[in-house]
Amino acid sequence: MLKVFSCLNTLCRIAQTGTVYRKKTSVVLLSVLIVACGEGMGGGGGGGNSLLTGTGGSTAKMTLAGDYLYAISGSSVQLFDVSTPSSPAPWTKVDIDWDIQTLFPYGDYLLIGAADGVHILDNTDPAAPQYVGDFQHATARDPVVAQDGIAYVTLRRDLTQPGPGIANQMSVLDISDVTQPALLDTVPMQGPSGLSVRGNRLYVCDGAAGLKIFDLTDPVKPEVVHVIPGLDCSDVIATDELLYVIDDLGLSQYDLSTDEPVLLSTVDTEPVIYIVDR
Repeated sequence: MLKVFSCLNTLCRIAQTGTVYRKKTSVVLLSVLIVACGEGMGGGGGGGNSLLTGTGGSTAKMTLAGDYLYAISGSSVQLFDVSTPSSPAPWTKVDIDWDIQTLFPYGDYLLIGAADGVHILDNTDPAAPQYVGDFQHATARDPVVAQDGIAYVTLRRDLTQPGPGIANQMSVLDISDVTQPALLDTVPMQGPSGLSVRGNRLYVCDGAAGLKIFDLTDPVKPEVVHVIPGLDCSDVIATDELLYVIDDLGLSQYDLSTDEPVLLSTVDTEPVIYIVDR
């Protein structure tokens, strides 16, 4: 059963401020966190409070590992003990770098997209992640996903930064040795954002150019096989049978049982507004 994590409001406030909730500066935070829960969370049955797994998009600022939830907090990753889901407790904080943006779990590792590169934490012990390596690039916004030793990173020029900046592109990285990530290839893009990899398909939001679907028969050389035009999405999540696409208007579901995704439904959403300390 899929349920929205019931403690999201509390966690957002703690991660952003670490203090009491006050009405000082209004910040719009729109986040999607889909969680598969044990029976004890939010509903019937007499089971325990086990939190089994979670799925987030490549632009997610929160992710789950074991009994711990990780949330971006400034230049750090704040951990929460969620072994009792109804009472999340702040655990420890890991300092990373300036302007970290996204979190993506990859096996026993956590990939962190930052303005200046991709940072990798060893997450073998979910309660105590350790830094192991990084891949540096020019200043950009960079969601990241990974599969079978290969990472895909979309780099979108940050127009708020001075200078020419980096070209809009997707980088293909070798992370078979997580201590020394290496660039394998770059793919020109128009305005890339979120992405998702599943099996031999890579789904990439590319701004006005639409949602691009790449074949990964050769994972080092992604090739475009389909484009859904006019779909200016911000993030995408692929499962075995469904593709979830997030844009400014809502959340759409596509059927992946056919070669080309087929739209099933669209749910309009409105921004969720939290008032947090600056």
